[in-house]
Amino acid sequence: MDKDCRDSVGNLKCISSKEKCTNKCEFCGKVLIKSKLLIHRRMHTGEKPFVCVVCGVAFNCNGKLTSHMVIHNEKRPYECEMCGRKFKRPSELRDHRKIHTGEKDHVCDICGSAFIQKSNLVNHRKRHLSNYKFHCGVCTKGFYTNTELQEHQNIHTGEKPFQCDVCSKAYPYKHNLALHKRKHDPNNTLPVKKHQCEICGKVFLQRGSLTLHMRTHTGESYYTCSICDKALSSKASLMVHVRIHTREKADVCDVCGKAFISREYLKVHQRTHTGEKPHTCDHCGKSFTQRSTLTVHKRYHTGQKPYQCEVCNKCFVSKTLVRNHQKSHNHGQNIFL
Repeated sequence: MDKDCRDSVGNLKCISSKEKCTNKCEFCGKVLIKSKLLIHRRMHTGEKPFVCVVCGVAFNCNGKLTSHMVIHNEKRPYECEMCGRKFKRPSELRDHRKIHTGEKDHVCDICGSAFIQKSNLVNHRKRHLSNYKFHCGVCTKGFYTNTELQEHQNIHTGEKPFQCDVCSKAYPYKHNLALHKRKHDPNNTLPVKKHQCEICGKVFLQRGSLTLHMRTHTGESYYTCSICDKALSSKASLMVHVRIHTREKADVCDVCGKAFISREYLKVHQRTHTGEKPHTCDHCGKSFTQRSTLTVHKRYHTGQKPYQCEVCNKCFVSKTLVRNHQKSHNHGQNIFL
């Protein structure tokens, strides 16, 4: 007797030839076990017989209604042992714990960005496709969720609805407030970076980011610029590189409108609005918005001056300073010409 040994969700469940006839959906032809067929049919008919008595939202099965009812219950029995925050569902607690551990299992196969939740990855990948669902009525900018659109509109209206409960500072975006509140948290610690490059020692939070980084050492490249033939290690790197030729600045600051060729440059710029300075000197405690600025600053403590003038051999802490210095030599030569 022929048997189909998997149900609709991939679980092992033997279905005989006879059952295939009786348990086959008349709408799409899918074969399911009898207990799941009735619920499946409701996807086609739109029938939702299970209704929430509190808010009136309807569902096609009792399990979904039971899960929904949790939002009306004020009890939060699942507590994070690290920060004390409480949740209504164990799945919410599991996702929350990843914030403390730095664990991000869902990695974008296009640019290597990683996320705690799969839903965040799904929304992120849409950005690569520019598949906007919502548009601002003022500036026509596109967004993927209604929440993003609503927060963006605060820029046009001047509203700052997200206020710090410690110092009362307000922001137009919820994520701006979240970044700001870290300053008030005495237990705020950075997530542990676990994935280290065996060649240069650089450490990453996600394995996917390490994989992309390794290509910079191996020379492995999958993407080539059609303008100058330069080879890049990722599709995201190619996209940013091409903008150098086209002068396209696709990443725009929602606060001031300034545009950048990459999201990384935009992220650094946005710190001028949020006040975030994540890179701190371990010698004097001074903080900076960019890692490169911190690197130069620390050389004043160590005395390291890796950049040398080719004319007079004077040394400097940064390439910018040595370039500015060399102009004084060039200016002197022009005087006697």
